[in-house]
Amino acid sequence: MRLTRLKTKKMNLSSGKGNVRRYLKSALALVCGTGLLFSAAACGPTQTPPSANVPEGPTIAIAVANDEPGLSLDHEGKYSGFDIEVAHYVAQKLGYAHKQIVFKPVNVSSAVNMLEESKADMVVSALPAVTASNTGRRFGTSKPYLTNPLGLMVPTRLQHDFTDTSSLKDRNVCTVKGTADGGELAAAIPAVKIQERDTYPQCLTALLVGEANAVAADTAILHGLASSVVEHDVTVLGDKDSASASASKLSNAIAKISPVRHAVMIRPSNGELTNKINTILADMVKDGTWQKAAKAMHKDIGYTPDSSLNHQVE
Repeated sequence: MRLTRLKTKKMNLSSGKGNVRRYLKSALALVCGTGLLFSAAACGPTQTPPSANVPEGPTIAIAVANDEPGLSLDHEGKYSGFDIEVAHYVAQKLGYAHKQIVFKPVNVSSAVNMLEESKADMVVSALPAVTASNTGRRFGTSKPYLTNPLGLMVPTRLQHDFTDTSSLKDRNVCTVKGTADGGELAAAIPAVKIQERDTYPQCLTALLVGEANAVAADTAILHGLASSVVEHDVTVLGDKDSASASASKLSNAIAKISPVRHAVMIRPSNGELTNKINTILADMVKDGTWQKAAKAMHKDIGYTPDSSLNHQVE
C-alpha cells in the first residue's frame, strides 16, 4: 500500500492565524483517517472531561484510615465515616472544596512517616502512640474531636469465658502496631499476651481463625469490625446486645485503662494553624455537624460516643 503524501503549500503567515488553524485541522484529519501514523488516542480530545472526578485547583492531602467501618472506610474509592466527616469539615473551613481533597490511606504505624516525608498535609484519625512524646515539636496536634474507651472483642461463643481481668491470663490479645493499646493493656494486666498486627482487619481475621483470643482496640473501631461480620460471630464486651452480663465487669476494667483519642495532626508544628483547627472543631460542635456525624455512625455500626469522654458536645 502506498501512503498518500501530504503536499504542503507555501503559506503566507501574515495572512492570518485562522488559515493556519484550518490547514492544520485538515492535515490532522487526513493523517488520522489513514489509521497508520497515529494512535486513536492521539487523534482524540486531549482535555479531561469536566465531569471527571479529579481534584480541581490547589489540593490538600489528608491521610485517613481506609479499613474502619463507621469511622473511616474506603468503599470503591469513596470514603465515609465519622473521621471523614471531620476531615471534610476542617478542609472546607480552611478553604478547600470537596474536589480539592485528596484522601490517602494510612495505618496507625505509618501516620507519622506520612507527615515526616511530606506525603500528607494532615492526618485525621486516632492518634498514634508516638505523638505522646512529640506533641508540640515536630507536629501540630489538635484537641481530640472524638474520645473512645479501650474495648475488647471476643468470639461470641466464648464470651462467657471473659468475666474479669484474671480471665485474660495467658490469653492472646491482638492489637494494632503503632497504637498505645498493647502497651497500656500489658501494663495494666501483665499476664496477658499481646500479639501485634499491621491492621484491624488482620486482628479480626486472627480472632476468627483462632490465632487470637480477643482483640483490644478503640470501642468504635471494634463495633465497626463487628458490624462487618455477617454471622455475628464476634461480640464487643459490655455492648448492650452482649448476652454475658458478667462481661460488663471486664469491659469496665478495660475501659478505665486508657482512652483512645482521635485528633488532627499537621506538619510542621504550627501553633497558629493548630489553634485555627481547634476553633474549627469547636464550630463543628456548635453548628450541630458533630452530632449529625455521631448519629450517622450509630446508624451505620450501632455505636454512640461516650458523652462522659466527649465533654466538647455537652
